[in-house]
Order: sequence, then C-alpha cells, then structure tokens
Amino acid sequence: MSALEAVVNAWMESDHPRIRHVCQSMRGEHILLSFVYEEARELEQRVSAQAQTTSAMPRFFDDDYPEEQPTNPRLPASQPPMPMH
Repeated sequence: MSALEAVVNAWMESDHPRIRHVCQSMRGEHILLSFVYEEARELEQRVSAQAQTTSAMPRFFDDDYPEEQPTNPRLPASQPPMPMH
C-alpha cells in the first residue's frame, strides 16, 4: 500500500493534475485506482486562450442602451384559435 501511495504522490507532484474524480476498488488482492483529471498545462493553456478571446471580443453587452417602448402598445383584437379535433 505504501508503494502505491508513493507512486501516486510522485505523479501528483510532478504533473500537478486537477483531479475531478477518484474511484478505488478491490480486485481480489489488487487495488484499482481510477482518476478523472485535467492536466494543469492544458488547463492553463485553455484559460489563457479564453482570456485572449474574451479581451478581443467587442463589448456589446457592456453598453447601456435606452429601453425602447413599442410604437403601438395596443395589441390587435383577434379570435382565439379553434381547437383541432
């Protein structure tokens, strides 16, 4: 068990994965460890790319626009739809 812990710790220290999920199960005398993770380098690249894209986007939603009122606030009278049989 201590050898497995040492291997996992060495991997975590060298690669710095961002672990999302861990599952441990026993198979007879064997321990099965499963990790769902993101590599830190890939995560940093994605965050950097997103920051560059975000700063390059025009600021459409930051501007305040005056609220437009409808030109004719009354809706035209119409018959309700007839049910279909």
